[in-house]
Amino acid sequence: MIVTLLVSGASATSVVDRVAAVVNDDVVALSEVYEIGQAFIEKRCPQSASQCMLDAELEILDVKIRRTLIRQELDKLDLTVTAADVDQAIDKTVRDYQLESRSDLKAQVEAQGQRWDKYREEIFEYLRTVTFQSRVLAPRVTMSEDEVRDRFQRETRNMKKPTATVSGFGMAVPADASEAYVSRLTEEARGIVKRLNEGKLSWSQAVSRHDTANMAGNFGREVLQGELVEPIDKAVFATDAGSVTEPVALGPILFVLRVEERGERSMVTSFEESQEQIRNVIFQEKLAEAEEEWYQRARREAVIDVKLK
Repeated sequence: MIVTLLVSGASATSVVDRVAAVVNDDVVALSEVYEIGQAFIEKRCPQSASQCMLDAELEILDVKIRRTLIRQELDKLDLTVTAADVDQAIDKTVRDYQLESRSDLKAQVEAQGQRWDKYREEIFEYLRTVTFQSRVLAPRVTMSEDEVRDRFQRETRNMKKPTATVSGFGMAVPADASEAYVSRLTEEARGIVKRLNEGKLSWSQAVSRHDTANMAGNFGREVLQGELVEPIDKAVFATDAGSVTEPVALGPILFVLRVEERGERSMVTSFEESQEQIRNVIFQEKLAEAEEEWYQRARREAVIDVKLK
């Protein structure tokens, strides 16, 4: 997550500042709303319509209120994130990116249009979120073995991946071929594909006449989507069964591929192999639910005066 902060957006443009809300004793300024939500507001309201702008500002203000309540809760529990914690996170980023110093990181951040103080504040916010989730919310999350097994059984029923049975051959492109030669060969390959798809040329005839790269023996089997190299995989799984793809140039070979059959294959793994991943998914879901429940209760109990109208 610290890595993502390195490429976060630029600072907000100037706004006419005023109080957006008061959360207990903390004031939230409108400029703070724009610091975290300017891009969202501009995208939501390209015409700057007043009602649209207000709705978008209120949506971002809700995020800011949530952050404020979380910070207040951490302060109350004596779990305050300090400047020293931020410095440690910055030093870790410097090490992870193999930079020379904080100055190098600062230069990269500012080169992307973000203020250094804003970058530090985003790290503050990230560390507060991690602390809040791990120290306040995580102890409230419970998970039974039955839940994990039930999720495994439900999800593995639908874990399927597209397959295709593929035939193919290759037309060799000489290493010293001119652009004109390659262009003619490509047009020839397209003509072959056209005649194959129209039924004017049999597949066996095409292979015997045009497999100058001797590639036909490498095909004729069922493959999973993602198993073939990317250009061939993309062409195969964009083509209906019984049809021939457009020629695919790959290195010194023009491939012509026929999709014999399309299907699906179950990708079921054992419970032992999947349970840790499933536990993590369920935990994250429950953590999000716990945060939303906490936030709704904290908002009801807080004294919040929203000034945006």
